[in-house]
Amino acid sequence: QCQSLEIKPSLFIEIFGVLDSPVQWLEKRLNKTFAQDGAHVIVDRDKKAISLVFNETNNYEHSIVNGRLTIHPVFEKFGINSGKYRTPLEMSELFKMNRSYFENTQTAMELVSLLKMFKAKVNKEVEQNIDLNRGDKKLIYNQVVDSNLPPTFNVEIPIFKGGPKYRLELETYFNPDDLTCTLVSPQANDIIEQITDEAIDSVLDRIKEITSELPIIEI
Repeated sequence: QCQSLEIKPSLFIEIFGVLDSPVQWLEKRLNKTFAQDGAHVIVDRDKKAISLVFNETNNYEHSIVNGRLTIHPVFEKFGINSGKYRTPLEMSELFKMNRSYFENTQTAMELVSLLKMFKAKVNKEVEQNIDLNRGDKKLIYNQVVDSNLPPTFNVEIPIFKGGPKYRLELETYFNPDDLTCTLVSPQANDIIEQITDEAIDSVLDRIKEITSELPIIEI
């Protein structure tokens, strides 16, 4: 008489954490419950992620510990280098409610005032220039936009969760068609690229110090 096999419950576990979560897991579990056979590390620099896969051939206990560099909510809130455009009034409210991240409160409030008056100032100057010079409206928009706000200003904000604050130089780009604006920082982009590679390399070095047995695969 045939006897049915016992159905085993799946013990699959997937953990999501900060970038060094895989190495933290290794430090605690190696030589205790972790078998290096059937395990490997996957590195995806584009996604700023490292994954430790273990029990890779066991359908019931195949598990993954994921670590990722995550952009800080404050950096996302400012929309730096995101291409997200706001009206000047929306941008002024953003600066007002987050003035603690500026190098000083006075700078923040001056920008708030300029942005609140921005549309009225632009419309007035455009009307005057068109009446006097019969100029191109879009060209005049560009001229007024360039002259109304300071070319750059500084904020001090974190870029990644769990990371330090950086003093970033920001520029305000305007769309001359509808006068919406966005924040741009080449410096922030450089820092993100540099930090990503350095942070990933640091975690991989720590993994190699703990064990040389794990295959590390870059994708």
